[in-house]
Amino acid sequence: MTMKEQEIVEMILKKAPYAEGKVRRERRIEFKVPADRIRDFLTLMKESGFELMLQITPVDWIKEGEIELIYQIWSVTHKIHAMVKTRIPRELEKARMPTVKDIYPAAETYERDAHEFFGVYFEGNEKMEMPWILDDTERGTYPLRKDFDMLSYVKKKYKILDRFDENKDNYVI
Repeated sequence: MTMKEQEIVEMILKKAPYAEGKVRRERRIEFKVPADRIRDFLTLMKESGFELMLQITPVDWIKEGEIELIYQIWSVTHKIHAMVKTRIPRELEKARMPTVKDIYPAAETYERDAHEFFGVYFEGNEKMEMPWILDDTERGTYPLRKDFDMLSYVKKKYKILDRFDENKDNYVI
């Protein structure tokens, strides 16, 4: 770890006292931010030299009843990768976040992906309901959630699996 990472974390936290932050290792920093402050925080990160949105990674914490969103951003200026984490309720009607596509335009794609595969709705992203990767028969199934029944889905989608024993539950597909 260099002093640069710690200085950046301290500078960000001074401007965003609502967040928690730490240095994970050299060139890697991490922040935890309340969901209702994500736009403020990502605006601050962009103004602080974190120019690129690399990815939004949803994580389904089924036992906790939450979905964690990890905004991964990169600073070309500082050559540092930052993970900005927030959590929202897992229930579909509550799994909502404001879009950040106006801050990081690349977020539009990642938000659509998180919506189709995890059911997270990004308010203000007008492309939420447009078909993306899943076909019309799969929309609303959220196949990357931990409670998604993959075996039933595959049996229904690919009729060839009808020949398998219904009582067996350890297929490798």
